[in-house]
This record gives sequence, structure tokens and C-alpha cells, in this order.
Amino acid sequence: MIQPATQRKRYAPSLALSCLLLLGGCSWFSDEEETRVPVELVKFKPEVTLASRWSVSLGRGAEDSAVKLVPGLVGGRIFGASADGHVVAVDTGTGKVVWKRSVVDFYGEEERAIAFAEGIDAITGGVGVGDALVVVGSAAGEIVAMNQSDGSLAWRAATTSEVLSPPQVLNGRVFAQSIDGKLAAFDAGSGERKWLYSTSIPSLTLRGTSTPIADKDFVIAGFANGRVAMLDQVRGMVGFEQRAGIGQGQSDLERLIDIDGQMVMDGPLVYAVSYQGNLVAVDVTARGQVRWSRKASSVVGLGIGFGNIYLAEEDSRLTAISTETTDDVWSTEALLYRDITTPVAVSSFVAVGDFEGYLHLIAQSDGRFVGRKQLDNAGLNAPIVVDGNRIYVITNSGRLVALEVR
Repeated sequence: MIQPATQRKRYAPSLALSCLLLLGGCSWFSDEEETRVPVELVKFKPEVTLASRWSVSLGRGAEDSAVKLVPGLVGGRIFGASADGHVVAVDTGTGKVVWKRSVVDFYGEEERAIAFAEGIDAITGGVGVGDALVVVGSAAGEIVAMNQSDGSLAWRAATTSEVLSPPQVLNGRVFAQSIDGKLAAFDAGSGERKWLYSTSIPSLTLRGTSTPIADKDFVIAGFANGRVAMLDQVRGMVGFEQRAGIGQGQSDLERLIDIDGQMVMDGPLVYAVSYQGNLVAVDVTARGQVRWSRKASSVVGLGIGFGNIYLAEEDSRLTAISTETTDDVWSTEALLYRDITTPVAVSSFVAVGDFEGYLHLIAQSDGRFVGRKQLDNAGLNAPIVVDGNRIYVITNSGRLVALEVR
């Protein structure tokens, strides 16, 4: 049961303490804890309506807060996934389920007993779409590719570790990033691995990864060591590596600089932000030269639109930064400590969700709140997908919801 904001406490750093991946034995917990109380929502006069279009039950929501399943949109269909293994194709216009499959059915009895024990999330990463495929990461340490037409199995391919972000599909390749600091490319037709890029990661990291950006001939990924790398899609050759953060402090916890949040691309510039590090603008046409940088800390990352970069800080402060001047256009603490999702531009607004399941619409021009709707008492954790004035989101209870901004 969700507690009122005045009663529900957070401990700093809230996400670092709850979502850490321990790769080595170490003791870092402290008796000193800073209590963070989510702010109460302030009432306002709505200027737009978030109209519900349809809602579809996908299956069980994720037990692991690091599993943030994102719907994949292509043509007139949207593909959603549930943590207990279901992948569902839905008609975007009517909300009618076209097909529903369970990835668990693609495994033999012995494999199921090992990989899909009770209480374990069967799907950990997704949904990626492209080249007539729907691709997810499974608890078996694989990516599973299904045919968009009917949900039948196309192929399965082993990964080096758990995949927590949506695989990206482009130009006959599937790109999957795993939590052990590796990015792999697979042939979209056969599932054969074509190349593997590996980077070293610290002994202590946040549990999660950013989502790779696949664009034209290259793919860009951010890693737990605070580096952004651009790779050739065909051969995996490194175009550049650039730092978005440098670990500082005496403890492993203080030196966390993971890039786990969403990166965005605007023309030749890729924007990335690390935890306890920096927000950087990296020029892909100049071998990764940093055009500008500023101190920032985020685990959910960035949005872009209206000539602004939208930065969701780890304390849920939301700031609009001009891409032209790099100055703050506006900043709001109205959602402080409410664990907001990755900001996404929709029409002339910015959309974010929070831990109580509210979807907020904020004006891109000045940061005023213009719309709000509670979708799920269990909360919103996954990034939102936008198509025109349509919003799609998978709630923590495992429902795929479609809304329209009016």
C-alpha cells in the first residue's frame, strides 16, 4: 500500500542504496542516513486534459525496481512486455490485443526450472522493435527475438550478462547492452553475434544501464565507468570514448559515476548525464569532443524538445536547459524526491511519471504544471513513449495505458 507523501521516507542517496550491483565484497553502509520526504503535490488549474484511450493488462509488474520495461512502437502497433514473461502486440487505434505470447514457452522444462524460478522476473529488458522483430532480454541471460507478425520465436541468443535496457534494432543488427559493461551486436536475421565491445567497470555500480542510441552507421552507449563510446555498427570499431564523469571521494559509493539514464541526440550532439558526475554535450562529428559540460547527477537521464534539454536530477528536480546558450530556462522542485521518470516531450509539454503513479504535464516554455492524472497506485517507473499527442506507458502493476493530450 502506498503511504502518503508525508509518511513515505527516502534515504539519501535514495536510488544508490536500493539499486546497487555488488561485483566484489565490500562494506560501505553507514549508520548516518539523510531522510528525504517526497513533496506534497500542489493543486493547480488544469490547462489540458489527459484523456484515457485504452488500457491493456500485460501481466505481473516487475519485482525488481531496476527492471523498467518500455513499450516499443512501430506502425499501427505497440508492443508491451510484463516482468512475468508476456509480450503483447496491441493495435494503437483500438487497444485490441493482436497477439500475446510468453517467452517462457520458448524454453524447455529444464531451462525453465533454472532460469525462471518463482518470484524472478522473466523479462528484464525491453521492448526493442525493428526489422520486423520484437526483442527482449530474458532472465536466462539471453535476448529473445520474436516475429512482429504473430509473436512466434525468431531466435534466441546468449548474452554475457543481464540485459536491463531495451535492445536496439537497426540496419539488420540488434544491439544489446548488458550490466557487465559490454555491448553486443547480433545479426537480426539469424541471431549470430557479430561483435562484442567490452569496457571495464568499477567494483560497485548502480544496478542498471542506459539505452544505446543506434543512428545511421554507428551506435552510442554509456557505461558504469562514466564513459560514452561510439562504435561502428558493422564491425564494432571504436570511433571515440569520452568521459561524462570522474569518480571523486574516498569511498566506492562516493565515486559512483554510472551513466544509467536516457541519452538524447540532437544533430551532431549527443547529450549524456552520469550519476554524481556531469551533463555533457558530445560532438560525434569531432571524435567525441565535449562542446560543453556542467555538474549534474541523474539516474533516469534526459529529454529533449522546444530547443531545451530536460534534466531529471537524482533528487527529482527538473530543469530545462537551452541547447543554444546552455543557460537554465526554468527549474522546478515541485516533484522533489518523488522518483520521477525520464522526461519526455509531448506536443508543447514535458511528461514525467512519479512513485505514486501520477503522470504530470509541464509546459516546455516556462515549467508551469498544466495537466495531471493518476494512472496506477503502484506507481510509474518506466520511461514514457510518445507518438504525436498520444502517450503510452507501462505502469508498475503491468498495464499498458494509452492517453491523449487534449
